[in-house]
Amino acid sequence: MISFLESKQSVMDLSVHSEGNSEIMAEMMEIQCCPICQRKSLLSPFRKSSVNLNLLIKMDPEMDSQLRIGFIGAGNMAFGIAKGIVSSGNTLPANIKVSAPSNRNFDRFQDIGITTTHSNVELVCGSDIVFVAVKPHLVRDVLNETTVHFTDKHIVVSVAAGVTLETLEELLPEGASVIRLIPNLPCIVQEGALLFTRGSCAKPTDGVLLRSLLQHCGLVEEGPESWLDIHTGLSGSGVAFVYLFAEALAEGAVKMGMPSSLAHTIASQTVLGAGRLLRDSGKHPAQLRSEVCTPGGTTIYGLHTLEQGGVRASTISAVESATERARQLGQKSAAKK
Repeated sequence: MISFLESKQSVMDLSVHSEGNSEIMAEMMEIQCCPICQRKSLLSPFRKSSVNLNLLIKMDPEMDSQLRIGFIGAGNMAFGIAKGIVSSGNTLPANIKVSAPSNRNFDRFQDIGITTTHSNVELVCGSDIVFVAVKPHLVRDVLNETTVHFTDKHIVVSVAAGVTLETLEELLPEGASVIRLIPNLPCIVQEGALLFTRGSCAKPTDGVLLRSLLQHCGLVEEGPESWLDIHTGLSGSGVAFVYLFAEALAEGAVKMGMPSSLAHTIASQTVLGAGRLLRDSGKHPAQLRSEVCTPGGTTIYGLHTLEQGGVRASTISAVESATERARQLGQKSAAKK
């Protein structure tokens, strides 16, 4: 159910990095239980071996399609992630369920074939992977309500900003597989930037499974928990900073005489085009900026004005402020015991 694609060498060299490789492969071939059990069973050989972590592990699409996925919370983040999972074509919408106390946001989930419920307990009992996608101050109440229904076969993925792994693991049964994930709003259009970190009992294969599910949501990276609050400031809040700049670009054009609707359309396309070029070219932003500037031209004059207004320092301070606020939320969450 899992195929291995060696990133730097032939998969035949796996035996060099793993003891008892034949036993590992034999166990993989014999697993015939449900997908979530396959995930847990496949975990055991990795615990016993030192498999080269440079291997890229590609999940079988059929495995993804049989997983039961639940979202506690029906907000933008839940919808963006769910939409990305459905768009991959590997997971059936019927295998995804969303719970929330009201019907307010259910329509958009139902429009893409996702089942809805008002019962968090029902959702947990019927899911293999549970995304906790509620506001940070609600996480404790939600997990207190459902904790007795989680088993060692669940993976719990929290997208609540500032709620630490320590807090999550205290609220869940001992040994629970917990992952913290920080997405951002562009997940809704499958152009998100997502960073996750695994808890003390979550194994590398849990991260592989999550990557497989989220691959159509945008960029998915793994890092230490200390980076998550920074990611919140950089990318979670950062999209709002970009929107503010796009708004200001358009208003500048309006001031100079361009119709508002056209100015906003061109501003959004300018941000989109600049972002794609930055991502796809692999060049440093300063290099691309210098390529736009010509001696004595319009751009260098405009950049000078931005620097006089402190745009660089203000942006750095904005990321710092948002990061610190995320850390404060984490401290408040940890203090409520």
